[in-house]
Amino acid sequence: MCTSTLINWTEYTPCRQMNQASCTSGVSDELVNGDKVSLLIRTWNTDVIQLSEGLLSPVSSNRPHAPLGPTQLRRVHTITDRFSMANTYLIAEERLVVVDPGSELNVDQLQGYLQQFLRRAITDIDLIVLTHVHFGYTTGVEILRHLCNAPIAASSVIRELAAVQRDRQVCPTLGHIVERVLPATSRHFDLFPPDYEGQVKLIDLWLDDVEGLPNHPNWRVIASPGHTPEGLCLYNPFTWELLCGDAITIQGGAPVIRRGANRCQLEETLSVLHSLQVYYLYPTHGRGILGRHPLNDVAIE
Repeated sequence: MCTSTLINWTEYTPCRQMNQASCTSGVSDELVNGDKVSLLIRTWNTDVIQLSEGLLSPVSSNRPHAPLGPTQLRRVHTITDRFSMANTYLIAEERLVVVDPGSELNVDQLQGYLQQFLRRAITDIDLIVLTHVHFGYTTGVEILRHLCNAPIAASSVIRELAAVQRDRQVCPTLGHIVERVLPATSRHFDLFPPDYEGQVKLIDLWLDDVEGLPNHPNWRVIASPGHTPEGLCLYNPFTWELLCGDAITIQGGAPVIRRGANRCQLEETLSVLHSLQVYYLYPTHGRGILGRHPLNDVAIE
């Protein structure tokens, strides 16, 4: 069993931004063994460390050894209700990123946390990220965008799903009715297919697998299809934090990958997440976990 500790809140530490202009080699992506991604990331002392299958290792023998733990303090703050039914996350750097703002209640809690604890303005938010889309999410997202005028980013897979939905003339009308009548409840259950065509109109920026977040290059996008085809995670290889979205939930203090239509994709997602060095695991549903290897005992529901 994984010996992990449940967490709710994290300390605030200003981020030290990556100076991309000083990088002579830049950042490159390549496939390893056909399906594994290798990222070249320049560290603060200008040494290039290879993130191969999620494990930091020296590019050559004369490079420094891989760190035994995170090289930076964690960045993520949790905004949630008493039971952690639906979590919103705040990445606190020079500029702020909000992940999965969810409902109007989440946005109200976020505003209070920014003012009372971080002494930051809502306009410091420069990006809103959706790790997945389903009914009940639109309200909070639109309210937050109106308050901070930040763009909304989500997986580029949504565009493909919207095209398929349009071609097949899928109409999630019943889902729309449920969302309007029971907005808070529908958010916790995936009873109806998302209205991908409607969600496309909401998104300003499209995120692709392995890319860095716009203006936040330390955070990498990891496609995590399975429970939902458009699901994504955000991973920071310097702080070892993983925002796992809807791909993983916490049940009884243990991480569980939720079932989906595609078992193959679920297993592939699990394999990719297993390869990452993670100390801090932040799910959309359930309390976060602090532990050396919180994903070791994760199982498919």
